[in-house]
Amino acid sequence: MKKILMPMQAAGAGHKMPAMAVKGAIDELFPNQYRVEVVDFLQELDFETDKKMKETWDFALAHPFWARVGYNIFKYGFPLSRYIFDMMYPILNKNGVDYLKNYDPDIIFSTHFWSVRVILKAKKKLNHRAKVITYVTDPFDGHCLWAEPEVDYILCASQVAKDQLIGYGVAAEKVKIFQFPVDNKFFAIKKSKEELREAYGLNPNYKTILATAGGQGISDISKYVQMMYEKGYEFNILYVTGKNAQLFEELSRLAATPSKTKLVPLGFVSNMNELLYLSDFTIAKAGASTTFEALFLGNPVIFTHWATYPEKPNIDFCVDNNVGWYASNEAQFFSVIDAIQTSDILQTYQENLSTLNLKSGTNDIAKFVVEQLEATK
Repeated sequence: MKKILMPMQAAGAGHKMPAMAVKGAIDELFPNQYRVEVVDFLQELDFETDKKMKETWDFALAHPFWARVGYNIFKYGFPLSRYIFDMMYPILNKNGVDYLKNYDPDIIFSTHFWSVRVILKAKKKLNHRAKVITYVTDPFDGHCLWAEPEVDYILCASQVAKDQLIGYGVAAEKVKIFQFPVDNKFFAIKKSKEELREAYGLNPNYKTILATAGGQGISDISKYVQMMYEKGYEFNILYVTGKNAQLFEELSRLAATPSKTKLVPLGFVSNMNELLYLSDFTIAKAGASTTFEALFLGNPVIFTHWATYPEKPNIDFCVDNNVGWYASNEAQFFSVIDAIQTSDILQTYQENLSTLNLKSGTNDIAKFVVEQLEATK
């Protein structure tokens, strides 16, 4: 059985979920034909190095200024900046050679730029036959870190990202556009809204909000939710705190105090599809997976912040198409909330979203990967 290796880095869900989506589609479309494995690659190569990298990312999420500084260092230091990783983490490149040799995949599909860099260096050293395909998980940003000219193909979600990648030196024929992938199972919702509303004890007369800051749960959204609760806004609020246990405890204490607002704190969940389906709109940071999952299930989004530059175009896309809002401060946030509560703007944005007719690219990507695998001599 041919092997498809999908290396990524699970710093949050932004790189893991697209890989899992494509794996699921290959398993579904080509049952029992391929061995497909999604691997937290850098963790496999060296646990301590991976841990430090993930801690650095958590710090960047909590302090966006430094995330943006790091982005610009790589951007304006290109092409020399691509070698910073090699100098900082030589053990990953060393261990990557052994990993590729032992695993011996027939094709590689990666959703993380560092994983791709390690794979390419190992492939070159071993003269390995496997094609390497990358999917850029930033829909509207082809940052230089993704622009590895030695890959066989780079897949991205927009013409903007494609043009940027070509500008960084990737051959135009290697860059293909495929819509952002979301797991097919995400759209298989078996419970009705009434059943879900009852399960969470929601008020059927209120609009429902899903608030989330991604898997790490790091953001200032909680501040706004707390203010809504204290002011008694008549909404149901499902707040997914992710891995942020402290925030979950704080919101649980808050929810135990009297308010007209119905607040339901949730930790790390596996049913985001049901929560989005149940909700009327979403409050979130501008990560790609969260953004497109919300849009695919008909939820306009209020964005409160963005951490790194690749996230900002996700906001611009939603604002430009009138399917989302950017509220960077308290006044802007409550202006949007008040408008939703007192006008038909939410319905208008939901209709705009329906008109866009956005579709997941999961099956198309899965078929492309398999086509390239079978075309390999």
